[in-house]
Amino acid sequence: MLDKKKKRNKRIIIITVVLIFFSIMTLVTNRSSSPIETILKDTISNIEYYCIKAPIHFVSHIFDEYVSLKDSYDENEKLKKQLDKSIRNQATIDVLNEELDELKKITKIDYLPTDYNLKYATVISRDVENWSSQLKIDLGKNSGVAKDMAVVSSKGMIGVITEVSETSSTVSLLSNEKSMSQLPVMILSGKDKYYGLLDNYDLKNKSYRIKLLSDVKEIKENSKVVTSGLGGSKKSPKGILIGNVKKYSMKEDALESICYVDPSVDFDDLSYLAVVQRVNK
Repeated sequence: MLDKKKKRNKRIIIITVVLIFFSIMTLVTNRSSSPIETILKDTISNIEYYCIKAPIHFVSHIFDEYVSLKDSYDENEKLKKQLDKSIRNQATIDVLNEELDELKKITKIDYLPTDYNLKYATVISRDVENWSSQLKIDLGKNSGVAKDMAVVSSKGMIGVITEVSETSSTVSLLSNEKSMSQLPVMILSGKDKYYGLLDNYDLKNKSYRIKLLSDVKEIKENSKVVTSGLGGSKKSPKGILIGNVKKYSMKEDALESICYVDPSVDFDDLSYLAVVQRVNK
C-alpha cells in the first residue's frame, strides 16, 4: 500500500517537473511553441492562478474587508460617544440658561456682557491686494449694522466693521498687519484670568501679538483667548473666541509682557460670516 502511494507521488512530481521544464524552455527559446507546449503552458498558468494567486487574493480581500469594517465600527463608537456627550452638554446648557434667566429676573438685570445677537452675512468681495486686511459683506445700515461691531465665523472672531453703506459693509480683518485698533481680550489660563490688548498680527508666523495689562508670572500654553467685552457698549461682547496661546515672553526690563496667539479661524477660508450685535447697544 505504501509502495503504491510512493509511486503515485513520484509520478506527480515527475509530471510537475516536466511541465515546469517545458515552460522554462519555451520562455528561453525564441521559437514558436508547439501545440503540446502551448497546452502545457496554459495548464501551468491555470494551476498557478487557481491554486496560488486566486486563494491569496481571496484571503487578502477578506482581510481588507475585515479591517474596513473594524475601522467603521470604531468610528461609529466614537460618534456615539460624542453624540451622547453633546446631548448631555445641551441638557446642561438648557438648565443653566433657565437658571440664568431666573437670576436676571431676581436681580433685575436685563442683559450680561456675554449677551448678543447674530446677523448672518455672506462675503461678496475680497480682492487679492487686500486679501489679509479686509473684505466686504452683504449687510449694511438697512440690517442694523454699525461701525465697530464684531464679525465672526463659525470658529471665532475674524474682524470688525470699519465702513458701512446702506446694503454692505467693509470688515477690517484681525490678520491686518497695519491695523491701528486695539482689541481688548482676556486669557483664560487654568483658574487665572489675564487681560490684554490685541494690537498686531504677525503675517509671517500667522499669530496675534497681545500686550498684557495684568501682572503675569506664567501663562499655560494653549490657554484660550477670548474677547473681554471691555471695549465699549457698541463693540465686541465678552466671550468670543480669538485663539490659543502659542508663546508667552517678558522683556528684560519687565515693563512689558507679550503673548503670541494662534488664531482659531482660517483667514484663507471665509465665506459665511455673522455680525455680532450686543443686546445693550
